[in-house]
Amino acid sequence: MEVSFSALAPADVTADLLVLPESAARALGLGEALGRVRFDGGELLLPYRDGDPFKAQALLVVGDESGEHEVRRLAGRIAPRLAEFETVAVALAHPEAVIEGVRLGAYRYQGFRSSPKVTALRDLVVFGEGDARRAGIVADAVNLTRDLVNTPAGNLFPMDLAAKAQEMAKESGLEVEVLENEALRAGGFGGIVGVGAASANPPCLIRLTYRGTGSGHVGLVGKGITFDSGGLDIKSLKAMNDMKCDMAGGATMLAVVQAAARLGLPVSVTAVVPAAENMVSGYATRPGDVLRHRNGRTTEVTDTDCEGRLVLADGLAYLAESAPDVMIDAATLTYSVMHALGEEITGVIGNDRALLGGLMESGVRAGEPMFELPLWRPYAKKLESQVADARNDGGEHADAIIAALFLEPFTAGVPWAHLDFAATAYRGQATDLGPEGATGAMVRTLVDYLESYLVRP
Repeated sequence: MEVSFSALAPADVTADLLVLPESAARALGLGEALGRVRFDGGELLLPYRDGDPFKAQALLVVGDESGEHEVRRLAGRIAPRLAEFETVAVALAHPEAVIEGVRLGAYRYQGFRSSPKVTALRDLVVFGEGDARRAGIVADAVNLTRDLVNTPAGNLFPMDLAAKAQEMAKESGLEVEVLENEALRAGGFGGIVGVGAASANPPCLIRLTYRGTGSGHVGLVGKGITFDSGGLDIKSLKAMNDMKCDMAGGATMLAVVQAAARLGLPVSVTAVVPAAENMVSGYATRPGDVLRHRNGRTTEVTDTDCEGRLVLADGLAYLAESAPDVMIDAATLTYSVMHALGEEITGVIGNDRALLGGLMESGVRAGEPMFELPLWRPYAKKLESQVADARNDGGEHADAIIAALFLEPFTAGVPWAHLDFAATAYRGQATDLGPEGATGAMVRTLVDYLESYLVRP
């Protein structure tokens, strides 16, 4: 799809379809037509008739929206209808949000369709000024994340995720490192090795780095569990059905690094993705086993289905060794955040007010709301173990907070924020910005954060 900007009046643009908000349609003299059908928002398609005050072959009238995210959602909602036309002109506010919304709303995962659906839309014309390249790069990053998360787990093993990172590095001039097998054991990555021990598909650790031209270094860690059976504490069938999504954190962070490179941001960005399958076999980590992590800290495994924090611990400890300015991790980690915040709000917890504030501001701008949960340190006693430095399960209450408390000792005092997006990364029903399945949540927020990183006080 090619995107262009037009300085013409919308009514003077020749296109297969023109999209106008209700107020603009009434200003063209179409109030009588809207009145006849009692238009009160929603969508109304009007084919061209002789004498109509526009040149397009058809007009789609939509409700008036003025906020940036509202426009993005509107564009996403009508995107499937726009896909039926070759040339579409959209006269809504916030041109970049229009481009993002159309690209995101039109997304469909086609990895296994014998006859992929082909859209008619070839040319998108928007009115006003904006950065079409930036909007396209961000939308590409979101849709790349969606593709990775939507890929069936039997077709995306840990080393497949590593191969994708290597492909991204080649495409965008990034540095990449993949540690596997003996390198993980020799490096002290006991959490990754322990979680991946039962799988026929070996675990790995992926590091993808973009070197910006300016100062500043942001570190990202993403949970990369390509499938989670729960281990010996096995999940129910219902809970296991969508566990291909348990690597959404890793996919998000890889896509964000590539987006930073394509945008040429001045800040350097490193993503670390500990990737493993949490499976069941005679080699599985048992409840009661003790794992030693990258920084020497030990964990008693009291629940093999609390595996995400075990691999994140190694990833955070490894990333902290490079002393980034800040660290942000993202994970589909706990059911408790889903119960607390539902499907539209990501939980955020951390140890640095400026970092948390900056991330939440970016979330507001991106239309991806976050709510801060407290890093309530008295709950750390729930993680006390008789045989190790900590246990990985602190009980069913406040698990999102307890998981963050488990992770904090691996941050080496670096300012850190933890994003628990167990509900927002993968949805069981369609939204305005896409179909059911992977959402690509937090990609736009993190890109915005990186863009604003050096200009914040």
